[in-house]
Amino acid sequence: MPVVDTKGDSDLTPLSSAAAVAWKCCIHSTAPLLGDSGARLSIVVIDTHSELRSTIFEVDSWRPPKEITRSDGTIGWEREGAIFLPAEIKSPGAVLVRKQDNQHGELSQDYIASIDLTCATSVHTITANSWVSSDHGWRVFFSGVAYLPKDTPPTLADERRDELRALQGTPETRLEKRKDTDRIYWYQVYSDLSSGKTGALVRPNLGDSKALPYPRRLATNRGDERDGREKAPQQGKDLWLPLDDQFSFDKSSDFNGAALQGSLAAAIATIAEAANASSRSPVTLLPTLVIGAARQVLGKILPGVESPLDNFEDFKDVIAMYKKSSGSFKSLLPTDLYPQGANGGAAADMDGKPSKVSPFKSADGGWEFQLNKEAAAKVDSYTAEMRVGPVYGSATGTPAARSFFAKDSKPGASKTDERLGSKLWNLVTGNTPTINNLLYFNPPRVLDGRPDAWHCDLEFGRQAVAGYNPCVITALTKLPESFGSAIRGEHINGMTDLQGATLEQLVSEAAAGGKPRLYSIDYWDLSAFWEAAANEQIKDVVQHAGRAILYLRKDEQGNDAGLIPVAIELAHSKTHAKNPGLARTAGQVYSRSQLSADTATLAVWRLAKMIFKSLDSSFHQLISHWNRTHCVLEPFFIALRRHVSVMHPVYKLMLPHFRYTLNINRNARSGLINAGGIIEKSFSAGPYAMRLASVVYGKYWNFATEALPEDLKTRGMVDPTGKPWLDYPYATDGLDLWNALTSYFDTYLKLYYKSDEDVKGDTELQAWWHEVKTEGHPDLIRFGLRPGAETQLWGFEGPIPSVQQLVRVLVTIAWLASGHHAAVNFGQYDYTSFVLNASSLVRRPMPAPGDEGWEELTRARVGPTQEGILMMYLADPLTAITVAATVKLLSSHARDEHTLDEVNEQLVDPAAREANRAFIGAMKRLEETIEMRNADVANWARFGLATDDTAGPLPYTLLVPGSQAGVTMRGVPYSVSI
Repeated sequence: MPVVDTKGDSDLTPLSSAAAVAWKCCIHSTAPLLGDSGARLSIVVIDTHSELRSTIFEVDSWRPPKEITRSDGTIGWEREGAIFLPAEIKSPGAVLVRKQDNQHGELSQDYIASIDLTCATSVHTITANSWVSSDHGWRVFFSGVAYLPKDTPPTLADERRDELRALQGTPETRLEKRKDTDRIYWYQVYSDLSSGKTGALVRPNLGDSKALPYPRRLATNRGDERDGREKAPQQGKDLWLPLDDQFSFDKSSDFNGAALQGSLAAAIATIAEAANASSRSPVTLLPTLVIGAARQVLGKILPGVESPLDNFEDFKDVIAMYKKSSGSFKSLLPTDLYPQGANGGAAADMDGKPSKVSPFKSADGGWEFQLNKEAAAKVDSYTAEMRVGPVYGSATGTPAARSFFAKDSKPGASKTDERLGSKLWNLVTGNTPTINNLLYFNPPRVLDGRPDAWHCDLEFGRQAVAGYNPCVITALTKLPESFGSAIRGEHINGMTDLQGATLEQLVSEAAAGGKPRLYSIDYWDLSAFWEAAANEQIKDVVQHAGRAILYLRKDEQGNDAGLIPVAIELAHSKTHAKNPGLARTAGQVYSRSQLSADTATLAVWRLAKMIFKSLDSSFHQLISHWNRTHCVLEPFFIALRRHVSVMHPVYKLMLPHFRYTLNINRNARSGLINAGGIIEKSFSAGPYAMRLASVVYGKYWNFATEALPEDLKTRGMVDPTGKPWLDYPYATDGLDLWNALTSYFDTYLKLYYKSDEDVKGDTELQAWWHEVKTEGHPDLIRFGLRPGAETQLWGFEGPIPSVQQLVRVLVTIAWLASGHHAAVNFGQYDYTSFVLNASSLVRRPMPAPGDEGWEELTRARVGPTQEGILMMYLADPLTAITVAATVKLLSSHARDEHTLDEVNEQLVDPAAREANRAFIGAMKRLEETIEMRNADVANWARFGLATDDTAGPLPYTLLVPGSQAGVTMRGVPYSVSI
């Protein structure tokens, strides 16, 4: 039987003696029906078991496409018609699709979700989930049946190979500048963090360097000819990304992703406009936030103009950020801040007006950050277009072009109303949250209902195992001096802190295999760029380094009763200059027993905890969050797209775990971690933030120990049976999730790999694994940063040797993308939006005994006066609202989030779907188990503070699999998608 020559576009009639059979063909899309959607498409059907292909069918002969509204309220389209296939075609295995240019000869795109082929006896669904462009030529989409390379039906083998080659490109095309519709995946160093300008906003490339090693990102090849750095995109445009890896329309139209940049950037632009106004009258017409921000800017420039945003006045002033949304502001205020009888009491004038008038505040003292109606409408209009791009009346529903400022980018289009498809514009602007929602702050859960928790030592310890960064605490099995610390027994030994034990005794018992009762958190690596920062004279922020030692207390019955910090060690760039005899690896030690019992020095102990929590916040954002999920996973997906066919069972299993990851990483490089981005502006590391991330990656990252059981074992947090030594919700719930993933992956992979030899002989799989190591994460071995070479870094040498090792590799990736990311991401608002709990930056160096700062703090009147001094060390209000708005977005689930308790739609084979259903059942049971654990008062890290009845419970819900949209502090998506 002749095959249609789709390359030459022949339209041959099959030479078959059998009569043609009528089939119904229906093309489904999840993009809006706009312009030429569903038009000028051609398809060819390929049979699985014969040599037959159909003739070319032109869909323009069918009935017109129709708009459909799905059950979740989102809008798409479908188009159906009759086709006639030879009777020998009984099991369609693939469909070729081509899109032609529009009627004006211009490029055109369509998003194809799936194609249904229906005959009298069966229905065959071809899943696409892809953008088809008129410059792609013919695209192939396969049925959902999974095949290892060796098992591919001969009729589909060439198409399988050719599709991978199209994604791989050639050695020449991999290095070409990417155009919008390109589909080539390759690797590039982090050369896109600079602003494109000269001077302070130029950042060094990360990767391909022993000093600054780093994983690779997706190649865009848009470097500047002068220095090779990625050119900053034109205003209103994004860095390149393949169409198929961009956010869906639904994801883009939600207040997520680009909204982080768009809405905040628009608000800042409005503020800047007000600050530059030639007269005061325009300023007075702007909202409270803009008036205050304008004066803040002017206050830095003009003498005699007081800035209202230099500092929070006291603790109450910070909590007033949530006054407008709180049901009872008084219920948020602490009642047990100070020892009874201390001057100042708990907090003077709790319900009174602020002592200092500010245009940012309402009459009752609550902070007002929201814009007025007119200003908010302008920002919302701007950000709506930033989310979906300018959609013309004749558009095809292509992903956002982001060319808001390109007024003449379309012939005859000069105004927004002319450029935007009215249907889509109304949908985007009329059905999404506004900038004022972003600037409306609900009380975070760390504060709500538990006003006296955040400042106590037990809460500090509880968050180490159940907070937003629970993956850094380590059992102390060596004396601190062995790793360069200045902490000694004299700082923590005593009846009060260690309940009669000593540092030396407890360390010795743990080293001998006993249950650890001392734990440490070490952030000394944050000292890596002290000298460079000092030479550049970075102002207004101080990057500290530090360590904390925590003790696991026992109650009268001998049961665990919570962790408390007993010593905190801090240093900054000038510490050693003031103390020449102090070792470079050591700092000033702040002892709980020596400081907290004295009313005068209690504030020093609290400040030490606050500065350490700021280190925790920086390390969390750069390492636990960005490095260990977003950054390190990107090369795994690039290699998967390049070497593993969509027909492969591993691709179908793993694709949900990479959904939207390339897009969210691109967004982060554009507005979060880039030069002048939110991280640099809002965290103490400033312009050295990503260099610190690089240093820590180079020193510590090992794929082998990213597996949760190995991670916990390496940190000494589990006993010989693998059970956590203490109430450790992240570990306990995480291990249940890990075990469920392992059981699921083992069952699934054994459906296709009948022996270890099948794994060894899988050419696509082994090419993927080899390229991840040599192209995606090459620096650690290339520059000799891992003495154990491959075994230490990857767990074994060479190709993946067995089904068991393949399960371990894939579960590690899935864990990082799902459970680990959920644990460090979706609690951000409820922990880090509250400055008193986790300030993003520190503005003054931690004082040591005898310093002027020490005297100022210890001699100040206890209460609001002393609190006002403490606030000069922590984030200012403008930084606080920037961080709060940012983490509110980052903590929010989108409407189309795909969580682990939902079906993996990539799976079609009955046995594979059954394995997936069993896993979903395990996720439902895990949710019930976590709820029971959270209700058990014996679990001190979940139920509250064991010895403090004033603190309400804060259940650990971050690893509960399912979640609704919004900020819920729960839900485990398959992938890193926000």
